[in-house]
Amino acid sequence: MATMSTAVNPTNYDMIPTLVPKEKDIVFAVIETPAGIRHKFAFDPEYGIMRLKMTLAEGLMWPYDYGFIPQTLGDDGDPVDVIVLNDAPTFSGCLLDVRVIGGILLKKNGVKNNRLVACPRRHKGVALKTDEFDSLGDIPKETLEGIERFLIEYSVEEGNKITFEGQCSRKDAYKLIERGHKEFEKKRGKK
Repeated sequence: MATMSTAVNPTNYDMIPTLVPKEKDIVFAVIETPAGIRHKFAFDPEYGIMRLKMTLAEGLMWPYDYGFIPQTLGDDGDPVDVIVLNDAPTFSGCLLDVRVIGGILLKKNGVKNNRLVACPRRHKGVALKTDEFDSLGDIPKETLEGIERFLIEYSVEEGNKITFEGQCSRKDAYKLIERGHKEFEKKRGKK
């Protein structure tokens, strides 16, 4: 069977801007893994499609939508990760306008692997439970601790060594996005 000599990329995720045009403090998020399922999907840039990366142990499910901020690169070489707190799950490949409210700082196998926490943008006339969240401090303590515990436990199950490094503010989370965008641009400039 022949192998491909060039990358296939039927999607344009790399063409999606980081910031939503004409919106203050609203960024795009691409969902890889929707809430309420056992599978973990990850975008495969070589083929331009979501790939099944792993399946959680029976009884465990993703508590929230999980994805990435386009046109960013984290310290691990992947796009900056984001967890989106939403009233209902979306789907793999869904593009959302989100408000970043902070970040959970982690190291995976000695490399920074932070997870930003975001909520869908507010829409006039539509109320979501997350509309009241402007910072991580607005999330119920038990919910935030559950998110942190889940991020550590599922990654350990994958065979990784995870270290919890704390949390960061909304302002610092946007700095991580800005730094990630600069890294993306630097890498794109080398191609």
